[in-house]
Amino acid sequence: MCSNYTSVDLICKDRTDRQYSVVIADQVLEHVQQPLAAAQNIHAMTRPGGWAMVATPFLFRVHARPHDRWTPAGLKQMMVEGGFPESEIEVFGWGNKACAKAHIGGPVRAYGLWRDLSNDEEYPLMVWAFARRA
Repeated sequence: MCSNYTSVDLICKDRTDRQYSVVIADQVLEHVQQPLAAAQNIHAMTRPGGWAMVATPFLFRVHARPHDRWTPAGLKQMMVEGGFPESEIEVFGWGNKACAKAHIGGPVRAYGLWRDLSNDEEYPLMVWAFARRA
């Protein structure tokens, strides 16, 4: 479906010399030893006017305010330090403690058919950022 798709396996150690309209790092930064270096490589591989999309899991209660690394605020700061202008970064998070507990600690059915899936900002299970390179 994407005739010019390129995959880079070790984004913090490896990057292409090419720049792309869209760079996606989905569930990557939390696994590398130097996530800031990875964010810098993401910036370098994003062409001017292009977009980077980064997503990370969190799975804990927010505890190191204001910039716990993988909260929306922390991910935004990492993208800024990676080279993206703060005004060109949007971050989001979604989490639900009861939903996570149902999936981790027992049968999902115990959570009920009419689940409350409202966002609980204290328990972001997934955090993502869209950053545009100036």
